[in-house]
Amino acid sequence: MKFKTVFALILASSLLLTEIEPALGADTGRKQKDTVTFALWEEPAALDPQAYDRSAAAQVQTQIFDLLILEEPDGEIQPMLAEKWEWIDDHTLRFYLRKGVTFHNGEPFTAEDVKYTMMRGCTDPDSAAQFRPIDHENTKVIDDYTVDLKLKEKFAPVLFILATSQGLIVNKNTVERMGVEWHSRNPVGTGPYKFESWVSGTEINLTKYDDYWGNVAKTEKAKYKIVTESANRIIELETGAVDIVMNVLPSDMARIKDNPKLKLLQGPSYFYSIITTNMQDETLSDQRLRYALSYAIDREAIVDSLYDGTARVIKGVVPSLTKFYKDCLPEMEYNPEKAKQLLAEAGYPNGITLNMVCPTTEELQKITEAVQNMWKQVGVTINLQISDVPSYVRAGNKLQLSIRSGATGEISGALIIYDSLFVDRLNSNNKELDAMLADGKTYYDDNERAEAYAKIQDYLWEKRFSIPILEKDNMYATGANVEGFPFKARGKQRLSDVTVYADR
Repeated sequence: MKFKTVFALILASSLLLTEIEPALGADTGRKQKDTVTFALWEEPAALDPQAYDRSAAAQVQTQIFDLLILEEPDGEIQPMLAEKWEWIDDHTLRFYLRKGVTFHNGEPFTAEDVKYTMMRGCTDPDSAAQFRPIDHENTKVIDDYTVDLKLKEKFAPVLFILATSQGLIVNKNTVERMGVEWHSRNPVGTGPYKFESWVSGTEINLTKYDDYWGNVAKTEKAKYKIVTESANRIIELETGAVDIVMNVLPSDMARIKDNPKLKLLQGPSYFYSIITTNMQDETLSDQRLRYALSYAIDREAIVDSLYDGTARVIKGVVPSLTKFYKDCLPEMEYNPEKAKQLLAEAGYPNGITLNMVCPTTEELQKITEAVQNMWKQVGVTINLQISDVPSYVRAGNKLQLSIRSGATGEISGALIIYDSLFVDRLNSNNKELDAMLADGKTYYDDNERAEAYAKIQDYLWEKRFSIPILEKDNMYATGANVEGFPFKARGKQRLSDVTVYADR
């Protein structure tokens, strides 16, 4: 049976960039720098793609590892380590692998590495929820360059899952021989750049892999400087200490636009921010309390005060660019008097104190501060903990509220945070929701999938396990001397096509 899998359409034709990157033209003798330097907004906890996939880590992992297949910005799936693939039946996807590919340690890439990566994806707690429908035990190596990926059930988003950072292919021999902990700090992949060194708290250094199977990197080295403060990242960009900055804050837009030595790139994205509740917390199991928290947040005020026209109040539970997105009704209104009424009905006429965690990201801390102040006006006091997510999860995932940001182009990926297997802040335990999420992935027909996901979005909107706040533009900046770093709605650009000229 032949299937046609269609993934999230970004509507590239309508994508508006604040500034089209000026063409620098062919090299006419300009001196090229041997290093492209990227300002990383947080230090990754690890660089193992199956064990850790936060966005800062994925930015580095994308340079070191390759995928079986690549999702283009328009949603089309293109070959990478797999030259082609075909559906054998409803539950079997056969991949024909590229020959002559080597890992950075010189070992050949084979089907065994693919099978091993799938096993890791299915068994590591950080990626198991996404890879759950993959049947790694019955996935078969046909020969060195052919592998049959087995599914436990119909799984429409399988190609998208394989095209995410958690699908990056690792070297079986290295991980088994050296161990996960070593590999997390010394990754070995097949990508255009190979790992060189990691100075904790300071920088991660890569060097180009001369034996790369594709186009060899144009710049000899790639450096990721860890610069957590937004203002400091912009200063480093202005002085030329770094060449590329992601996560530009709206307050820095004018400063970048007014500097002829810099370029600002901006456009709609899949990035969104939400407040999440711990679904296993007894206090927050009262829906009246969750609704009170929702009514007390003036989302328009947050967007207006913090984003200067670069974000919008989100009207659903996933970003509006997402295929199968639905505007949810009634709209999530700001009504502090209603919030006070519901607090009283829930048994808290004199207010309540709740515990909340916020990641170390500067932007999320600003949103959290605004929300704290709004909740205080209705009698909700927040004990706030600033923590990186892995540390928080390792500590027991016990806090009641959190704030998170995300970015994904496929709806099952966006909604995976509500899956009980997903090891994160929602701490989900809703069997009805688990069944709905699993069911939505089984429909290969778009109309059937749309109907299933409409029901899920309405359910989540009504239950208010999370409070969606906003969706925002993706904004980043480069030096005017940087060529080959294109805009992408989700980021994670490769640096192998980047050229940095010495003159600005």
